[in-house]
Amino acid sequence: MPNWLLFLFAAIFLILIPLAPKLVRLRIRFMRWIRWEWAARLLEDHFQGWCWFFRIVFFVVAAALVYSGLATT
Repeated sequence: MPNWLLFLFAAIFLILIPLAPKLVRLRIRFMRWIRWEWAARLLEDHFQGWCWFFRIVFFVVAAALVYSGLATT
């Protein structure tokens, strides 16, 4: 995979970090749409924790992509 593509994906994941709360809210709306009330309530009850979880995951994925991009040069 070209290095520029790895860095592009890393930049996209870094851009997604501040959007994590909006993505969690979108996920809650989707859960309600498919009538999974228990999953929507679980996400709502632990909203801050899920936001931090997704922020950390996005950062780790971005760091791994940058590392693999630098390691292949």
